[in-house]
Amino acid sequence: MNISSAAILAGVAVDAWLLAFIAIRGRRPWLQATYTACSLAYLALGAAFVGTNEGVLAALRDDIALGILLLSHALTAILVLGLIHGGALPRRRSVAFLLLIPVPLLTYLAPIERWTAATAYEGSILGGFLVLCLGIALAETVYARYSSRLLAAHSFWLGVGVIALIVAGPVYAYELEFLGETSLAGANLASPIALACFALVAVQADPFLIAPRPPKGQTKPGTLPASDAIVFEEIRPKYALRTAHEESSSGRATLILGRSTPAMAASGAGFAAVLPARHASLRALTTASEFLATSRGGLAVVEDLADLSALSEWPLTIEAVVRLRHVARGTASTVIFSTSRLTDAERRALRDLRFTWWSLPDPAREIEAILAQSFGNGAVRLLASFGRAHGLRQEELTTDHVPALLDFLTRAVTELSGVVAGTAGHGLRTQLEAAASGLRSFAAQGAEEVARGKWPSRISSEAHPDLLVTAADYWKGKEMEELFAAAESVGEREPLFERARAVFVEQLGDAGERLLRTQLAHLGKKPEELDPSDLVRIADRASIDLGSLAAVVDIPQEKARIQKQIDSIRQRLELIVEEEK
Repeated sequence: MNISSAAILAGVAVDAWLLAFIAIRGRRPWLQATYTACSLAYLALGAAFVGTNEGVLAALRDDIALGILLLSHALTAILVLGLIHGGALPRRRSVAFLLLIPVPLLTYLAPIERWTAATAYEGSILGGFLVLCLGIALAETVYARYSSRLLAAHSFWLGVGVIALIVAGPVYAYELEFLGETSLAGANLASPIALACFALVAVQADPFLIAPRPPKGQTKPGTLPASDAIVFEEIRPKYALRTAHEESSSGRATLILGRSTPAMAASGAGFAAVLPARHASLRALTTASEFLATSRGGLAVVEDLADLSALSEWPLTIEAVVRLRHVARGTASTVIFSTSRLTDAERRALRDLRFTWWSLPDPAREIEAILAQSFGNGAVRLLASFGRAHGLRQEELTTDHVPALLDFLTRAVTELSGVVAGTAGHGLRTQLEAAASGLRSFAAQGAEEVARGKWPSRISSEAHPDLLVTAADYWKGKEMEELFAAAESVGEREPLFERARAVFVEQLGDAGERLLRTQLAHLGKKPEELDPSDLVRIADRASIDLGSLAAVVDIPQEKARIQKQIDSIRQRLELIVEEEK
């Protein structure tokens, strides 16, 4: 076997490996199909050259060899265009496939014009088409390199691959002809380099995994404006996630992109976890684009642009945002961006894009304001008691907790039914009814309504004068301490999550609470739904997880410390279970 055959054969092996890698690793079927076809074309040309050169296979007919050569070059251009414009709409991607139209015609003319694979790059229509395909691919990479910061790094590698094909294709063919050496008959020594560069770009821009996968096709219409990108200006992405939950519940295909799975993602919306990577913004773009292209009219929620900005830098993130707006318009879909944790400069840059902009309050603050209208400064204490009872921080409070909060307050008032009667009891119940009415009214408002309405925190928190008069006989000088004490007594009967959290935090710090919440997520339960039997399962799972961590630690002292923490957590949880019996 001569050097040329050995080099081409090694390239064929690499091509086959890359083909299998993309077929297994990729998440974009249309791109996988294009990559597979392109790889097979180069692989077939290389195998045919080696087989013919070594006398193992019969020589391919010239028209067949030329047809495969034409396909390889046309598919190279199509693949490069697809990798650059992977976030484009399907109908725009299909334009690139027009390059395949001349292939059958030129293949048909090959015997007539006496074209062969050995002379393919000579001055003819055939050679012109082959060079044109590579030229289109190279020109597109150069343009993307200097016009897009988001695609600059990927365009560099695509350019490397295309230039390698040009050097090992037409340039090398002319050199062999000048030196009088045997032509490679269409085989390209640089195909492994090019396909490796293409594979690298495909993997770096691969969409994040979506689970559960929403159905493809047209979806039910939602309540949000279609063909639009909407910015939710809020401290935390509470309304963004609530809107996703509501739209998904109504039958609209919905995707949430974020770092951690929100509790409401289980309602039917698909969730894609943003992984820590340099190209997170581009992968988020391709994830949302692929989703909206297959679920036209759907909804994509980017719950935290700040994460993408931290991972990929803000200029790349803002470009991905602009491209997603074009995708939303082209698919009659909606994209929501949450400004949670963005800097002031980033918010101003986002506002300059003139997107539809909804300023939204923090539900926790508004709920406190509603309670303050009835209970004054005691609203903070009531919410603190409710949070302890349900294992919630105040900043985690959303409108979804309003029914549980009302039930909590009702039980607290019921605790006082034996000692509060007459005018004072009536005044207390009236205050509760007023607060309940305000809470229900606020919870029933959607994001669009809240964005253009009055927020409770902007309204004077004065209590209704009639309530002050009817309750004055009882509350005078007591500052509603009895109500607060009753609320705390209700909370004391439901501190299971708080007690478990205290155990984990004491042993593991802040990471302990995250571990506990992770275990709750595995059980599919909320903190307020925790019962003693769950603590047993949590103790078992936590022991296994922490035991696995201890197993990989090489330092004996650290291993002993982790094991001690495991034993302590398990013993404390078992003690809590015994106390609850």
